[in-house]
Amino acid sequence: MATRKKTRIRRIFTVEEKLRAVLSVWTERRTGSEICQEMKLSWTLLDRWQNQAMEGMLAALEQKKKETNPILNTRLRKLLDKKLSSRSDGIVKLEERLETVQRKHRSKAAS
Repeated sequence: MATRKKTRIRRIFTVEEKLRAVLSVWTERRTGSEICQEMKLSWTLLDRWQNQAMEGMLAALEQKKKETNPILNTRLRKLLDKKLSSRSDGIVKLEERLETVQRKHRSKAAS
């Protein structure tokens, strides 16, 4: 007797859907588990989208920094680097906040 293999249809999410999902979590409008249930996706996939969004933002910001540095003289470059390093503390704080939010949502989802 032959067994039938279940085939899964892979869903494709648009960029807008991914963006709305990530921003909903980041702005704390909805929890990650609510979004996962609504969109019928796994936490792992939503987490991947969040990581990709953060990497994209950081890459975009870093690219702007690299574009402006070559035309600056040494003194201005040092001042800019100093300012950017103080701003990087803000990025670290944002990453810490996002990790805290993710932990909250994971613990809520586990409950």
